[in-house]
Amino acid sequence: MKNLLCKTFALVFLLTSILTNLTTISSFAVPNLYSEGVYLMDATTGKVLYEKNANVQYMPASTTKVMTAILALENCKLDEEVTIGENPPLADGSAIGLAQGETYTIEELLLGLLLESGNDCAEAIAEYISGSNEEFSKLMNEKAKELGATNTNFKNPSGLTEEGHLTTAHDLALIMKYASENEDFVRIARTPSYFYETHPFSDGSEKWATNKNPLLKENSNYKYQYAYCGKTGYTVAANHSYTAVAKKDNQTIVGAFLNATDKDGLYTSVGQLFDWGFENFKTEKVISKGYKLDDYYIDDSTSIPLLSTEDCYYTFDLSKGENINNVKISVEYDHKNLTTTSIKEGDILFDASLLINGNKVSNIKLASGIDREYTTEVMVKNTLTKIILSKYFILGIIAIVIIIVLFMIIISIKRHKRRKKRFLARRSYIRNKHNF
Repeated sequence: MKNLLCKTFALVFLLTSILTNLTTISSFAVPNLYSEGVYLMDATTGKVLYEKNANVQYMPASTTKVMTAILALENCKLDEEVTIGENPPLADGSAIGLAQGETYTIEELLLGLLLESGNDCAEAIAEYISGSNEEFSKLMNEKAKELGATNTNFKNPSGLTEEGHLTTAHDLALIMKYASENEDFVRIARTPSYFYETHPFSDGSEKWATNKNPLLKENSNYKYQYAYCGKTGYTVAANHSYTAVAKKDNQTIVGAFLNATDKDGLYTSVGQLFDWGFENFKTEKVISKGYKLDDYYIDDSTSIPLLSTEDCYYTFDLSKGENINNVKISVEYDHKNLTTTSIKEGDILFDASLLINGNKVSNIKLASGIDREYTTEVMVKNTLTKIILSKYFILGIIAIVIIIVLFMIIISIKRHKRRKKRFLARRSYIRNKHNF
């Protein structure tokens, strides 16, 4: 009986260890991915969580429309009215059914653009802002470069297949991150559906725009509880593409997925990869604005506290055992002479590198934590101090002391000689007097 109990306990212990190890492996293992190009990043810190062919160019298909939406939001008011021209209704592919001569607001066109992925809406926006798709593409590429998407080249506002219309997973994630910081973009991209009440189809039937984002759509097999916003894409040449933002607690992750041949595999893996990111990485604030990072010493008696000018965050890799409790924060910067400078509290004094555990994570500006006025009194004091501490001053003092000592010795010798001379003269006088 005792032997049986021992064997039972041993088996339970073994099973527990196996299950624990499996859980750990599952937590740190990247799920199966079905896209040729993948990029996952923390939106707050920009830390790369995962990448696969991140800088290889692929056709973005309708994820292009994220950039089109950005330019519409930055160049137009939502209530501006757009009269549809001749070309938008002729756009190939997905459309909401714009008709020439109709008038839509920019917001209505954005709803058709982001919910139904309307190519006609994309071209209507492009023509309204720039006059043509070609001119609008120039604006798209300028904005892409501004955002750091340097391997991207847009040829049209919709993502229809066109030679040279390319992006990368890295660039698409940067564009998506920027778009997700615009409240109107997020609101529109999250709208379940929109009824174009004053714009029925030509046969009188109702016109609707319905959100096709599978991670947001109710009753979708791919619905993801932490999905924040995103945009789908597909053409025969580009295959399936997707870019999205997920939020959980106080952490935001951006993902971009390009050239997936398996639609089901793509959208199944997206939520899994986001979960993997949330499980294995944690972003926390490590420095608050106003936190003292260093002291700048004017002299031995005067120092200026150097403060952070912003909140700073760091993404911890939990799989490597990183956490908020083992953080060492430091800064590096080129020192400059501020001894003759008047300083006000809040003045930016240095551009520095912020180091976490010895590794640079970002640039940061350091501001003065106090006022320090450089007055005449301070100038005189500093000048005297400088003179006193100068090696030449010390050598000069030593030289003067030596000269004085030598002078005193010479005087002493001369006095001694004079006394001796008087003494000898007096003795000679006495002798002569007695002899005489």
